[in-house]
Amino acid sequence: MNSDLDEIAIVSTVKAGRRALRVEIADPRQDPGTPGWRCVYRVVGGPAHTAHGPDRLAAIYAALVDISDAATLASATGNPTDPHHARIPEDPRLPVDDRPVSAVKAREFGPPLGAKAVQTTEGPVVITLGRPRQDPERPHTYLCPFRIDDRTEAFGQGIDEVRAVISAVRGVGSILGIPLDWPGSRTPPSRPSPGSRRSR
Repeated sequence: MNSDLDEIAIVSTVKAGRRALRVEIADPRQDPGTPGWRCVYRVVGGPAHTAHGPDRLAAIYAALVDISDAATLASATGNPTDPHHARIPEDPRLPVDDRPVSAVKAREFGPPLGAKAVQTTEGPVVITLGRPRQDPERPHTYLCPFRIDDRTEAFGQGIDEVRAVISAVRGVGSILGIPLDWPGSRTPPSRPSPGSRRSR
């Protein structure tokens, strides 16, 4: 077994049409001798792959996007789920519900999956994602908590852990007006027009 998979951050059964793909995503590690990070993941029954990013959260997000590509390929073709050989004309990402769940129903935040400081039009904020878990009230729904500084806490949601994390990422992007793929994006936010200000 790949030693990078000894410490697992997320284990998920990802729905892919009528198929269910068992995936393992390791805790990201720093690349030796570089400032970057790597995240090893595997669709069970296939080889291990490595996603890279400039920080911990970017690396794990890159792995999630690769897995979403593989799941969509499996759903569309039924072929082996190696995302590095997938070529799909449609958007390869998994459909997710981008609407965050209200914090009125908040569960405990739990251990963090990762955190990142990002620049917004109103200055820097720190975003923290929690680890996804099954909703105790809805057995076919998974939640991924997120926190924006200390002023906003809510959940992304999906039909599996992978979709829940991607939903949380996009929910943060929608709230802050930053790119929806902000963990791996280097694009700075647009400056607000004179007299405009994002509502809190």
